[in-house]
Amino acid sequence: MLKWFAPLLLFAGKPEVVIRLVVGVLAGAVLFFGVWLISNIAVTFDALKNPAIAAAYGVVLVLFFLVVATVVWLRLRGMAAPAKRQAARAEPQPPLPAEGVSKRAKELSGKWQAESRGAARKAAERLPVAPKVVPDEPVQAARPARATLIVTGPAYAGKSALIARLVEGSAGQTAEISELVLLVDAVPIDGDDRQIDTLVARIAQSDGVLFIVDQDLRAPEVAAVKRFLTTGKPLYVILNKTDLFSAGDRDAILLSIRAKMPVGFLPGHVVAAAGAPTPVEREIEDARGAVRVELRRPSSDVAALTALLSRAIAPGAGRTLRFEKAS
Repeated sequence: MLKWFAPLLLFAGKPEVVIRLVVGVLAGAVLFFGVWLISNIAVTFDALKNPAIAAAYGVVLVLFFLVVATVVWLRLRGMAAPAKRQAARAEPQPPLPAEGVSKRAKELSGKWQAESRGAARKAAERLPVAPKVVPDEPVQAARPARATLIVTGPAYAGKSALIARLVEGSAGQTAEISELVLLVDAVPIDGDDRQIDTLVARIAQSDGVLFIVDQDLRAPEVAAVKRFLTTGKPLYVILNKTDLFSAGDRDAILLSIRAKMPVGFLPGHVVAAAGAPTPVEREIEDARGAVRVELRRPSSDVAALTALLSRAIAPGAGRTLRFEKAS
């Protein structure tokens, strides 16, 4: 008795099979009823004796069959698509290669160790430390600055970032092996005559001026440079943000700046720098092969500026320049 119910149990376990069968039966019934209805209507007339009408009748039958068959096929295909998508999702992902897993594990392990050491160091710094009792020593006079430079230029040329990069690059040098250079962050020029007069007076009391630009010199800037040179103090023009230019454009701008300087100005006092390069997008591929995009900041470049100031200020034998921002 149970063998007659076995197919029904199979259909109950797979309802999509029952739905397909029902759709097929309904489609067959529609086809049969449509043919029977059209045939009975057509044979009631004696019009089929006309060949043209008979051909039209045949075309109508064919179109009817095509429409019904297309609807049934699309319906059955739509029912089968979700099952295929679920089967595709259920497919297991291929295992990662052993070398990629090991490499990624080492990277994560090193990162976690570094973070743990950093957290431990910060916790140790927060612990109260008893003040050390040291004998009083005579206070030594601070070493005077070897030079004081006024830093100015048009707004948004990157003056503060360039000063910070120079100070950071010489932070580890002690007074015994270095000569101090104070960098005074002056107000940016905006073409105002009274402001230019104030800058000229400050430059006259200093040892030189760093004129920071991020493009070719314009007419107000050329006029300001000529006013600064009347003080007799050395002037150094730095083309900043060179990471935004190609090598050819950078060299062309440097040549244009040198050509606009007054007669007698040393061409070597015009150099390029990149105090705080703009972050760029980099594609990084992980061990699984997935690619992600990250923003990474290129390294700054102030080597040409540092070399220029080292030649111009000329520290003592065996010494280097140590930059500090003047308060």
